[in-house]
Amino acid sequence: MKQSIWPTFTLKDRDVFRHRIGPLTIFLKRFLDEIWVASIRDDETRGDAAGLPDKPEWMRMALPGEFDEYRIHPVMPDRPVIIDTEHSYSFFSQTRTRVFSRVPVWVRITPASREDLVIAELPTVVLSETWFGGFTEGELSYAVSSTARRILTEDLLEPHLVVCPMEIRNNSDAELKFEKVCLRVDRLSIFARGDALWSDETVINYQGMDSSTDTEMKGVRPPEAGDAKMVSKPRTPVRKSIGLKTFRRLRDFHIPGF
Repeated sequence: MKQSIWPTFTLKDRDVFRHRIGPLTIFLKRFLDEIWVASIRDDETRGDAAGLPDKPEWMRMALPGEFDEYRIHPVMPDRPVIIDTEHSYSFFSQTRTRVFSRVPVWVRITPASREDLVIAELPTVVLSETWFGGFTEGELSYAVSSTARRILTEDLLEPHLVVCPMEIRNNSDAELKFEKVCLRVDRLSIFARGDALWSDETVINYQGMDSSTDTEMKGVRPPEAGDAKMVSKPRTPVRKSIGLKTFRRLRDFHIPGF
């Protein structure tokens, strides 16, 4: 039987477990009440896990007790991600569009019965750090290499990438032009259907050049996800609506190198 991408598994004393999620292979070794964690990344995204290196760099965690069952599940990155659009976008006043982006997930490891005990969190893809904003205000963020797209195709669905639907509404009286979107993924849930991962929909209401955008996280699976089940809650409790800077316009100031 095919093993789940996000399994719950038994790990006995002295056992070693290995598992691939996209380009990341993780290794777990149990020694009494300790869990040893190691990982490597390669160019593969599917198939068998990579072999254990000759000299793995183990990270050792002592737990408050001995646990037999463990769980691996996806979580969003711990910072906002900056997403490029396929092309520079221009929206006339009172128009809207729906786009999809893909964000590499992190892997969280916990005892199955104590999900509050986070043994490790490992990014499936190591993202570059970037800064969203100017010198006086902004946020440390991650830059993703994939772009936001209008059309979703099956080749976009990868086990380590969560598809994030966004509906962008220009509610202002002016034209909206932008080339990057700041998506605050810590406020999003993750849903799984088969090997595909989805986040809930983000609705971005642009109010005008001098106003923050009104951003709403729906908190429910998007219609494209079908009967997907929730597998991860948001890192940050969801507020109904938040006012934050979301777009980088073509003429916006930015720090060189970011």
